[in-house]
Amino acid sequence: MTDQQPAEAPAAEPVPNWQEPSLRGLVALEFEAMPGFEVLFIDELAGYLMGAGALEPPYTVEHASRVVSMLLGSVVNSARFLPERAPELTEPIVEARAAFVQGAHDFAAKGGQGLAQLLNRLIPAVLGELEIHKDAPEEQTSSLFYYSMLAVASGPLNVLDQDAAAGVTELFRAWDEVFGSGYIPPWRQPIAQRPIAR
Repeated sequence: MTDQQPAEAPAAEPVPNWQEPSLRGLVALEFEAMPGFEVLFIDELAGYLMGAGALEPPYTVEHASRVVSMLLGSVVNSARFLPERAPELTEPIVEARAAFVQGAHDFAAKGGQGLAQLLNRLIPAVLGELEIHKDAPEEQTSSLFYYSMLAVASGPLNVLDQDAAAGVTELFRAWDEVFGSGYIPPWRQPIAQRPIAR
């Protein structure tokens, strides 16, 4: 027997609480910030799926988690960016955006449980769409935008009006036309062409 007390185990480092900024972003999301969110998210998806390091199967939860992180990061940063160009507003687009904002608020109202519910809904869908469209990165981009929007817009109850769902499809097509007509987000422009901050 010994009088020496066992050495205390070193204290574990605190785990970064990634949920807090995500929840704050979902709570603070406003309808007016949706064009910024959409550009940020589409750009992130396209860069990840269609860039030089395009994904190849097998797809893993890590790939799906990265897409979810892009979605939440775009929500968090949406209020900081207002694109110079955006699709014309139509009733379905308005309904889709309004449903997304309401869904974001409803998930956030449930705190960590709501965020976990959103992730559990999104990750399998992302993996499925990556696999289905594995030979077409462009279709991966459009389908992941669509299903990510639907996952949030349908809220915790997983219910979404048909017009709002149709608006999500219209929204991606409208942004595709905007990008196709020459729109380039400021961070993708050569430095000499970037707008001067005032």
